[in-house]
Order: sequence, then C-alpha cells, then structure tokens
Amino acid sequence: MRDFLQSVRNGLEAGLAEPRLPAPFVYVTAIQSAAGLTRSLAGITLISREIGFEQDAETVYSADARSATFHAQHRDACVALAVEVCPARQTVSIAVSGTNNDETYRLFLEADRRLFGNC
Repeated sequence: MRDFLQSVRNGLEAGLAEPRLPAPFVYVTAIQSAAGLTRSLAGITLISREIGFEQDAETVYSADARSATFHAQHRDACVALAVEVCPARQTVSIAVSGTNNDETYRLFLEADRRLFGNC
C-alpha cells in the first residue's frame, strides 16, 4: 500500500508545475478480484488509455513481481491515476488525484465505472 500511495504522490508531483500548490483531491476505492496479474494489467492499461490516462504511463512491479501498480497522467487534465493489483490479497485498488475537485471526481467516477463496472 505504501508503494501505491507513493506512486500517486509521484505522479501528481510530476504533473504539477509549482511546488506550493494547494493539497490535491484524492479519491480511492478497491474491489476483490480473483483475476491474475497479467490479465488485470492488460485490461487496466487499455481502459485507462481509453479514458485519457496515457501520459507518462508506467507499471511498477513489487520486488517479488507478484503485484504491481500502474500509474499515468491524464492527457488533458492535471489528474493522475494509480491502480494497484495484488492477486495474493485478491484486490485491485484505484486512486485518482488532482487539483480541481470537480474534474478529479468526474474522472474518478469514470475510472471506477470503466475499471470496476457496477460492483
């Protein structure tokens, strides 16, 4: 979880031009998932790109390569997305952060709907 939150922070810092901007808005959710790591990451990457999270996209694997975090910046907004996949815990977590609350929340809802469906 620490790596997941750090990736959100790093992604947001990369997208901000000034170091003393107001604190970002962050929305987080998680679901249980029995899908494997490779299958999950493939779907996450595809869907994230479809909704605009394609800038500076990166997947960071854990030391044992059994979990990973995908993160990217939105192409048109100062908003970052991080998705952690942990098959051992059977969880997938998403976090969306940005400086504009309305825009951040709208993109969070879109990511939640597209990645998790109607859970």
